[in-house]
Amino acid sequence: MYHHIKQLMYTVRIGQPDPHFGNMLLEQFGGANGELAAAMQYSVQGLNCDDPERKDLLMDVGTEELSHLEVVGTLARMHLKPLKNDRKAAHADPLIAIAGGGGVNLYNSAGDAWTADYLKITGELDVDLRSNIAAEARAKIVYERLIDFTDDQGTIDALQFLMTREITHMKAFTAALESMGKPTFSIGKIPPTPGLVDQYFNDSTGVGDRGEPDARGPWNEGGDWEMVTAPAFQELESASAGTRAPGSNGGSRRH
Repeated sequence: MYHHIKQLMYTVRIGQPDPHFGNMLLEQFGGANGELAAAMQYSVQGLNCDDPERKDLLMDVGTEELSHLEVVGTLARMHLKPLKNDRKAAHADPLIAIAGGGGVNLYNSAGDAWTADYLKITGELDVDLRSNIAAEARAKIVYERLIDFTDDQGTIDALQFLMTREITHMKAFTAALESMGKPTFSIGKIPPTPGLVDQYFNDSTGVGDRGEPDARGPWNEGGDWEMVTAPAFQELESASAGTRAPGSNGGSRRH
């Protein structure tokens, strides 16, 4: 059961409204990595969750994201307010000015409508928690970029608060995932094919006219890794070998 308290989770104050920046803020209102998407993703995951402890986590964070949506919406509304009656300001976003009366709506900064396609919900708790960790990381980066594009201290303070809570949620989701005690790469119930699971396909080719030098690192060498030439490139090499003239490598030599 939800209950709206007529007080923001974080009190928002701004100096001079900036309609252009208000438009940018809409990315965190109705965008792919915004607060509405987070609130819906975690809440629906929570409804699907049979684990009462982690369901509590999902519903708690999902509800907090609705509070963040209210903060972002209020902040955006303050910056967009001149669009209601200032013709010059309205040029910053005619859609908001004409269709929305200078207010917020469920659109991103490009005017694209919010969609449930933004949500990552699988019904597998560990998979969903991984999606949530990634979602919080993306949102944190968006808030960083927004902070870079404003000089208004009140706005920066509000965005700093929201950005920090993204890290808090990442910590909570990560702890919840680790507490499940599942091996890192144990996804679902069916195990991967032995051998194949440790093969790294080198799908970008060589040097010179075939590309840049191949890179090696802990993602493709050491441990159980086996470096494998890309299957498609193997076929190319085989086809080339089959058309070589006699006397070339792989064919008979004349003396």
